[in-house]
Amino acid sequence: MTSRPAMNAVPHAGTEAASSQESTSGLPGSSVCVVVVAYFPDGGFGARLRNLLPQVARVVVVDNTPVEGIGHQLELPGGAANIHLISNRANLGISVALNQGLHYALNAGCKWALTLDQDTQCFPDMVSTLLGVSQACKPTPAVVGGNYLDPRSRRPKVALGEAGAFLAQKTVITSGCLVDVRLALAIGGFREDYFIDQVDHEFCLRTRAHGHQVIISRKPVMTHSVGESGGVHLPLLGVLPNHPPVRKYYIARNTVVTVIAYWRLEPQWCLRRLARLLVGLGGMAFLETQGFSKVRAFGGGIVDGFRGRMGPCTRESVLRSPSGTS
Repeated sequence: MTSRPAMNAVPHAGTEAASSQESTSGLPGSSVCVVVVAYFPDGGFGARLRNLLPQVARVVVVDNTPVEGIGHQLELPGGAANIHLISNRANLGISVALNQGLHYALNAGCKWALTLDQDTQCFPDMVSTLLGVSQACKPTPAVVGGNYLDPRSRRPKVALGEAGAFLAQKTVITSGCLVDVRLALAIGGFREDYFIDQVDHEFCLRTRAHGHQVIISRKPVMTHSVGESGGVHLPLLGVLPNHPPVRKYYIARNTVVTVIAYWRLEPQWCLRRLARLLVGLGGMAFLETQGFSKVRAFGGGIVDGFRGRMGPCTRESVLRSPSGTS
């Protein structure tokens, strides 16, 4: 069950002007609202946002950075009135923030929400490519993921192809994902009790369970890295992202909950995720730094997943670990 998005969002002063909607109405991306969730972003965040403006109608930043927020980082010029800031002044989790973004996009009259991570580097033709893929696929998909290049390996997520080419997928990652706003909200939005991790996978599986398509473009539209550097590469299973202990907790817990919910509908996907989970346990124990802390957090996540203990992590042993803030 999903709860309502937080209602204490505070818009950034002067960023609600609607006149920019008219100025972009002739662009291919005039039906698209970018949704970016921010949490202590780096110094290049504002520049990446401004580079998106020629492609879309609106950009909404949902700020989960506690207390001080990120308004000072954006330094919005007068022509960027279509960048809107929702400041939560607390980390409410990525799923709550994404749902806030979906509601903003709906109220702005946008058909599509393009969800992005704060560190994703978008290509200049990203939006036109994803919209072209959505038009090439019949019936129109509910979710269009974007193929990406990992800057560490320079390898694409899926095999390359021409603009308009796509592949059916069971799930795609949040970043670079074009989501049908009305449909997403109609099926409950992103699952808020997950807080972070596996939110995108669960949403895609639920979308498929409702009879809608999930696809990915074969043309790359961005550069993106999953996790920190130093992840373990395994044959058939790919790279297991390197994350701090608290993220290992959420990955383990939410994977268990997702598999329990979808193993009948998506048995192959669930088996693959379980294999990644189990092999990842060995990788973090023997090949990653902070091995003991990560294994302990992982075990706590497994237990809480079976117990159905959702929401933000409350295990002190996990939160006390280095990088264990949530």
